Amino acid sequence: MRLRTWAFCLSEASQNLLRNPVLAIASITTTAVSLLVLGVFLLLSVNVNSIATSIESQVAVRAFFAHQTAESQELAELQTVRGWQGVRSASLVTKDQALSQLKKEFGKQGQVLETLGTANPLEDSLSVTAQKPADVKPLAVRLSHLAGIVHTTYQSSVVSRLFALINGVRVVGLAIGVLLLIGSLLVITNAIRLGIAARRREIGIMRLVGATEALVHWPFILEGLILGGIGAVVASGLSFWSYVAVYHDAVHSLPFLPLVSPSPIPRDIALLLLLLGILLGAIGFRISVRRLARI
Repeated sequence: MRLRTWAFCLSEASQNLLRNPVLAIASITTTAVSLLVLGVFLLLSVNVNSIATSIESQVAVRAFFAHQTAESQELAELQTVRGWQGVRSASLVTKDQALSQLKKEFGKQGQVLETLGTANPLEDSLSVTAQKPADVKPLAVRLSHLAGIVHTTYQSSVVSRLFALINGVRVVGLAIGVLLLIGSLLVITNAIRLGIAARRREIGIMRLVGATEALVHWPFILEGLILGGIGAVVASGLSFWSYVAVYHDAVHSLPFLPLVSPSPIPRDIALLLLLLGILLGAIGFRISVRRLARI
């Protein structure tokens, strides 16, 4: 289409919005809120996943030696484990080191352990950290087959609960987001339909004088894109800049949390919200076009 035709279509779309300002504002607000909620749940899911993955990667497998195991054998097994594929680090923890660490963890209650005297019921052990979370369980199985190892432990329950939390956040977030998106779509569709109804006579005259389908349709296409686009810009801007503010604050106050950097994932989520808003506007027109075809 010519530039003059585009200007005409944009002008008509703007007039349609001005004829129904309340519904236009409702469409933009509903779209912005629904996309913002969806964005928040996506950002929350990504960060919970990052935290869980970080914790899982730090889960150490402890392989305990029998009491009678010689120190030379323990050191030999340590060197063997360090050569395994999938092992990031491995160290020998003596029973004296384990007892000292246990006293620190007990704090004031550590005095209870003084009743043991010189006796130490703990065992020497290997502390092995995997390179990837998926390597933790296979390493535990492999360590259990070493000579002198009586049992192995690792905190798999913590990781399992974290990933269950991730799945719960993802499902709830997507469900709420989809419901809100459907609500936004209905509001945008009604706004376009009202615009079509208000210009019913004008559209009929345009067709009688030979106006093309594109010239009739494009003002309403642009109206849907404007409604969805403005709502999406608001939602993507709020989600991204709010996340940037929270991220920089958390970096200083909670530096141990492995939050996802604002670039690229949160930025990509903001762009996704923008595209979703525009898509909502296009779908809104597509649904409304049936009424336009009957005029």
